[in-house]
Amino acid sequence: MPRTATSPSIPLLAGSVAIVAAGVAVNTGFDSPLRTLPALVLIALGVAGVTSTAKEDGTARLRRTAKRWWMLAFGTFLPYALATAPDSESAAAVGDALAGPVIGIALESIAGATVLCAVSMTVLYGFAWYGIHPGQPTPEERVFTDGGDE
Repeated sequence: MPRTATSPSIPLLAGSVAIVAAGVAVNTGFDSPLRTLPALVLIALGVAGVTSTAKEDGTARLRRTAKRWWMLAFGTFLPYALATAPDSESAAAVGDALAGPVIGIALESIAGATVLCAVSMTVLYGFAWYGIHPGQPTPEERVFTDGGDE
C-alpha cells in the first residue's frame, strides 16, 4: 500500500532514530557497568520504531530504503572516522577541529544509530524477500492457499 504525502511516519522515524542514538550515547558515554541494560532497551525501542515505519512497504521499496540507510550510515560514519582515527595531516586537522568528548560522543551516537537502523532495514528486507512480512501471509499459509490443491 503506497503512503500518502502526509504520512505520520516522518516524526516517528526521526524520534526513533533519536532514541537509537540516545541508546548508543548511553552505552558510550557512561562508565557504569549498569549502562548496558538501559542502552539495549533504548536501542531496541528505537529500532522497533524505525522498522515499524516500513511495515506496509513492499520488497522493492524495502530494498531502496535499506540502500538509502546504508548510504546515510556511510555518510555519518565519515566525520566520526575523521575525528577518531585521522591518518593524514589534513584528516588530523579535521579531527582536531572535531575533538572533544561531547562532539565525539555525538558523532559516535549518530554514526552508530544510522548503522543500526541500516542493519534493521536490511534484515527487514531479507525477511520480506523470503516471504516473512508483517501483515502478509506466512510462507506456509501461502503454500496452503496457493499450491495446496495441486
